[in-house]
Amino acid sequence: MSGARIRVVDPNPLITVQDAGRRGAMRFGVSESGPMDWVRYRLAGRLVEAPAAIEVGLGGARIAAEGTVRVAVTGPGFTVKVGETTLTPPARLTIPDGEVMTITPGRTGMWAYVTVEGIDFGPPVLGSYATNARTGFGRRDLAAGFACAAVNATAPELFDDPYDDTGPVAVLPGPQQHMFPPAIRERFASEPFRLSPALDRMGYTLEGPRVEAISHDIVSDGIVEGAMQVPGNGQPIVQLADRAPTGGYPKICVIAAADRPRLAQRRPHEEVRFRWIDIEEAGRRRRALMDAIAHPAPRIRREFDPEILARVNLVGGVWGHPEHTG
Repeated sequence: MSGARIRVVDPNPLITVQDAGRRGAMRFGVSESGPMDWVRYRLAGRLVEAPAAIEVGLGGARIAAEGTVRVAVTGPGFTVKVGETTLTPPARLTIPDGEVMTITPGRTGMWAYVTVEGIDFGPPVLGSYATNARTGFGRRDLAAGFACAAVNATAPELFDDPYDDTGPVAVLPGPQQHMFPPAIRERFASEPFRLSPALDRMGYTLEGPRVEAISHDIVSDGIVEGAMQVPGNGQPIVQLADRAPTGGYPKICVIAAADRPRLAQRRPHEEVRFRWIDIEEAGRRRRALMDAIAHPAPRIRREFDPEILARVNLVGGVWGHPEHTG
């Protein structure tokens, strides 16, 4: 692999390398990590295949190219700028040699993802490239850069985002749901919560109606992504990518896989509501998302950069169409 490099300019703590997660190591006390939004992570990998993605948080990112490189960027509410061209993800584009791609958050969304064609993240740790700041696993020297494939410059391509971030977050019964009286479970799904500023990749804390269990005396057990623990103060904590392997608070519910991005992309102080679903609905919704990710839909552009139009042979495209031949 040769010919090009990318590097993160002035990286901040919310920019990390993430793959699908460090699976199989939690029995040794090692967190899985992985992306906060698995839908946008997988979509970026579908648009430009790569062993892992660069996850970008609210601080945004600037990525410099040495040699022309092909990237995909996904993430709700973010914008991407290269030179004088500004795009809204999901997008597949090239960064020309010597240019810097700027990723900027907007009014919504918490996480964006960048995949780079032919990128080399070096050797994995315990079979994964995922970064966990608490354990020190993963690449931390993002400013040093990564080798990647050199490509020819092409016009940007835009795609539809298959995910709707609005609406209530669907949840399944948790392993200790029986420790929460029916009235508490009903209240939980009928009143709004807000995200506390106390959130990170390990978990999101909710503020709102008190969710009281009949007891908090349980034996510590395993934690899955999306599990909602309820400590003694009655304010739930949703366990996310960098969660600990075990926990000792009762869990009222587990967020359905298809709805984890809906929560993960909410910002501090934003309102969130929950609704109960069953395992059949959870499975259907996840399968539908997987199918949409596997077949990204091109987006119809309503605005065009004049430089892009100048590089595209529109006449050739028209006369090359089957309806205009013969």
